[in-house]
Amino acid sequence: MLTEERHQFIRDRLAAEGKVLAGELASRFGVSEDTVRRDLRELAKAGQLRRVYGGAVASAPFAASTISQRGSHAVEEKMRLARAAVGVLAAGQTLFIDGGTTNEAIARAIPRDIELTVATNSLGVASALADLPLVELIMLGGRYIRDLGTCVGGDTLAAVAQLGADLFFLGSCGLDASRGVTAFDSAEAEVKRAMARNSAGIVIAATNDKLATAAPYRVAAADAIRHLVVERTAPAAILADFERQGAEIHVA
Repeated sequence: MLTEERHQFIRDRLAAEGKVLAGELASRFGVSEDTVRRDLRELAKAGQLRRVYGGAVASAPFAASTISQRGSHAVEEKMRLARAAVGVLAAGQTLFIDGGTTNEAIARAIPRDIELTVATNSLGVASALADLPLVELIMLGGRYIRDLGTCVGGDTLAAVAQLGADLFFLGSCGLDASRGVTAFDSAEAEVKRAMARNSAGIVIAATNDKLATAAPYRVAAADAIRHLVVERTAPAAILADFERQGAEIHVA
């Protein structure tokens, strides 16, 4: 495949999914990862993407998209992950669930006959849980960010500090065995860190495009993850790294 053909494929994949992984591209193109990294450097220099650990993400247009726009990506995969993720729940638990389209899918998948207390800073998650009769719903207020679909800031952090949770369903932007869980927005990452500190364990449901990637702001180390829910096609080598650090792997 010629260089320009590779570049066009990368641009098309970024437009459709917002992210590319260097290893996957190397396998698809039949070239070395060094060649792919050179392609990504050239496209980054042209302002057509932003490089992150393990690959690249789309530049501002995708990053600035609304949560409803992001919700159209990998819908079926997120539904399967959600159905597997709610399998770790036990009646009587208290949960933190923060924002993200996968977490909204998880909220919609929670059975109506399970008693839970759920604290969330996400309007989408709250809306999905609003009519569940056995869920005590706690809204964590603060400054609402439309693009994120969540509340952040001092008021949100103060509300989180008053609670303790058995599990935190954490919506991750990047997930890497060495870099841990990361996020693109600093205020959002601060809220995620507070929820992680006040939880006994972290649950993450991640599509394949989140694995082996990292965003700028660190949220938690990989060994803080108790349950990792992944697609059936997730790379075994990546999952083994998380298992070695204590995560229980659930395949959707």
